[in-house]
Amino acid sequence: MNYYENVMIIDPNLDEKETVKAVERVKDVIGRAGGEILKSDNLGVKKLAYDVKKQKKGNYFLMIFKSPPSAILELERLYKVFDPVIKFLVIKLTKKQIAAALAALSKPDVKKEVKSSPADVKPTAEAHPQEAKEDVQ
Repeated sequence: MNYYENVMIIDPNLDEKETVKAVERVKDVIGRAGGEILKSDNLGVKKLAYDVKKQKKGNYFLMIFKSPPSAILELERLYKVFDPVIKFLVIKLTKKQIAAALAALSKPDVKKEVKSSPADVKPTAEAHPQEAKEDVQ
């Protein structure tokens, strides 16, 4: 089985139930073809770079899954006739990308602390004793 990353843009005018139903239908196609969903994220509604099917915004979804290559053919057939999906992209992951994706899946979601940038911190004599000695002489 190969690992794939799938990004799909769903019509933002759909209500939440219809959006969930559309995503579940895509997951069902992958599951019936012998695939396994590893990660599924709703990335939210974002402005599109250009109008797609008369839409200025789109609801982005990301899926990482493993499946046989035949599942991709079925998935692309669905996308071409499935009205809620206005744009899609399926890519096969390389070995490095697979390792990075699996590592990211195994890590717990921990928010990083915001640290001040080096420009915000003023050096002190304690932090740089050499500079302080030179200034005194």
